[in-house]
Formats: sequence, C-alpha cells, structure tokens
Amino acid sequence: MQAGSGFRERKPLFALALSFLLTGMGQVYNGKLLRGILFFAASLALPFLLVQLSVVGPGQSPIVLIALSIAADLGLFIWAAIDAWKQAKRLGRNYRLKTYNTLLVYILLVVGLNLLVFGLITEWRKLQFLAVPYRVETEAMAPTILQGDLVLADKRIEHSSENLGLRRGELIVFKLPSDKKRHVVKRIIGLPGDDIELRGMELYVNGKKRTSQEAPAPEGREVESDGKKIVAFYETSDSGTYEVFYFEGTERDDYRISVPEGCCFVLGDNRDNSADSRHWGSIALSDIVARARIVYFSRDPKGGIRWDRIGTSLGSSKSMTR
Repeated sequence: MQAGSGFRERKPLFALALSFLLTGMGQVYNGKLLRGILFFAASLALPFLLVQLSVVGPGQSPIVLIALSIAADLGLFIWAAIDAWKQAKRLGRNYRLKTYNTLLVYILLVVGLNLLVFGLITEWRKLQFLAVPYRVETEAMAPTILQGDLVLADKRIEHSSENLGLRRGELIVFKLPSDKKRHVVKRIIGLPGDDIELRGMELYVNGKKRTSQEAPAPEGREVESDGKKIVAFYETSDSGTYEVFYFEGTERDDYRISVPEGCCFVLGDNRDNSADSRHWGSIALSDIVARARIVYFSRDPKGGIRWDRIGTSLGSSKSMTR
C-alpha cells in the first residue's frame, strides 16, 4: 500500500491485526495518529502507575491494585482493537491516505516501539519509584516466604527517621554485601546498639528471650527432601509474631554480637538453611532498599501455581494458636 493523495479502503481485519501487534497501531492505520499515541501511552502508563501505587494502601490493597493493573492492561488492549476495527468499517473506501500510511512505516513503528517497551522492561527497576517486585530463588526465608514466591516490596524508606523508621521483625530487601547489584530478603532481628544472642535454637535480643513455644511444622514440610526433620518455633518482635525453622539434630555454635551504629542484624527464617548476618555481619542501613509487603504470585519449583500463596501479607503478625 503506497502513500498518496488518493483514497484507499481501510480494511477492518488489517486494522485489527495491527492492533494485536501493538496497541494503538490500528488507529495509526486509520489516520487517527493522536488517538493511537494515546492508546499506546495509556497501555504503558496506567498499569505501571497502578502497580506503583499498590504499596501505598493498607492490608490487601496491593493485590487489589495489581489485579486492576492487569485488568487495565487487558482492557486497553481490547478497547484499542475494537476501536480500530469499528473505525476501519466506518471509513470504508472514503479514506484519504496520510504520508505515514505505508507498510514500511507500520513495520518500523511495530518493531521500534516493541523494542522500546522491551528496553523499558529490562530497566524497570530504575523506573519504579514506589513498588518493586522480587523473585525469591531460595528457601532461606521459609516458612514466611517460599522459593518461587514473587514478592512486592515498598521502596518508601523514612530517611529522616531514626533507623529509617524500621522495626525489629520487619522483612526488608537490601543489597547483598558481597555483590551490591544483587538484592535479597531477610528479617530484621536487631537495630543499632542491640545485643543479639543465639543459644542453640533460642533467640535473645537485649537479654530478652524472643523464642516462645514450639510450633507445628506446616503440613507436607515435616521433613525436608534430604531427610532432615523440621522443628518450628514462634518468635516475637516489635512487628508481631512469626515462625522460624530449624533442622533437628543440627550442630550449631552459640552466637553473640552487638549491632554497630548505622547497621542492622538480619536473619533468614529458615535458620539452618540461610546465609545472613551470621555469615556477612551486620547490614548497613544505607543498603536497605525496600520493605517486603505481599506475595503477589507464587509458582512451585516442582510445577504448578500455588494459588493459596497469592495475596499473602508479609507485614502482619500471626496468631500463636492454631
């Protein structure tokens, strides 16, 4: 199809196909350039903003806004496709070609803008100003966070507050001391000036015992794949109560440390299967990048989606009775 001053028929199926290749391209084909730009921009901006704003609200609001983000993305895609189809039918043969109505321009726009979107996706962490997702690759935070969980974290850190406004027991995302490009999730156990002590399977913070009653291991996880039996305990903190795992029969040395100023002490909840401050030392507060908020998706490494994990809050305490 060549550009010119003559009239050309607009074909609804072709407009629909272009819309499927790139949101807004059907409108460009129909001569509605501004409308096409608006559809394309909205398909990028609206879902992104909904995800970013999801961490602002309380409780289950993150998962609700993530669902709205997906719905908005799909809705705009369908709306743009139907709109392009209807426009092409209305125009029929009564369409005067614009200078950009050539196959070469369509190909360049589809390829170029899709590459732009791909580039934005690969650099998405630089664009996210409130919320950022992380994929958990290990079992170091079990039973709170499992391998295969996708966690949404809140980047709002109170830099003007004492200790960044952080509390003991919070789940944080921070830069790995040995590789600052990698981010990991652990639980804050101690803040600057705290005395931390681990005696066997018991945790003490400033001389106060934080390990309470033994908890039942989650169903199906009484024994790990290597045959080690799990022993679960409740621990208490400023942020509430949570569960931790140990392996029965594992030899472990007692550990004691005073947390330096400007640092925090972190541990994984799967205590005998976690690399943490016992190995790296305390974490600089300046290396903390976000608070873990919610599990927004979860895929079992053995296969299948763990639907019961979706929407799991990571900021509230658990009951000590079952």
